[in-house]
Amino acid sequence: MAGSFTNAVFFVSSPSTSSSTLLLRVYGPSSGVLIPRLRELQVLHVLSSRSKLGPRIYGTFTNGRIEEYFDSVTLTATDIREPQISAYIGARMAELHGVDLEIIEGQSHGSNLEIGVRKNLQSWLPHARDVLALPAITPAIRKELDLDRFRIKWESYMRWLKATHVDAHPVLCHNDAQYGNILRLNSVEEDDPEHHQVRPSVRYLSFSLSLHNSDPY
Repeated sequence: MAGSFTNAVFFVSSPSTSSSTLLLRVYGPSSGVLIPRLRELQVLHVLSSRSKLGPRIYGTFTNGRIEEYFDSVTLTATDIREPQISAYIGARMAELHGVDLEIIEGQSHGSNLEIGVRKNLQSWLPHARDVLALPAITPAIRKELDLDRFRIKWESYMRWLKATHVDAHPVLCHNDAQYGNILRLNSVEEDDPEHHQVRPSVRYLSFSLSLHNSDPY
């Protein structure tokens, strides 16, 4: 078993058979408030079937799923400073940015796709206000986490973004690509490109849309 921020993860295999190890993921309590599970599964399917970026999903149940296990190690801070590994990560992120949003969103790129973080904010902010209203929250914490001030700054930023990035187009982004969220496979399939030994760990993927103004890859 291994833990993560929102899930309990179990590695499942049978010593009496030659079957591969599978990963059993049990969702954390109330994590569905932050992560829309149906959308997560939809995006995982697209990433695994078309881009080899995520695990295949073999089954789901009310509060979890069974998915593909990658024989891999997690990168370290030293690893990502290696020029070759850094290039591999960049290539994988370019592939992620190139995922066809029409397949995921069910609409064309020309449609009015909303930036994911804006949708998340609209969804999470009311819950944050409810938490800060609890009797256990001190006035000092409420003052430090000034949601009204945050909302004003956020709306100012969104006005700036709209005015300065009028030609930007949305792409699927990882949004949490620190070294602990990136795997390096112990082996790759013979026909796979070399950079496919690196896999962004999509269990941390923010399934959202962000603006990407140009393609540097």
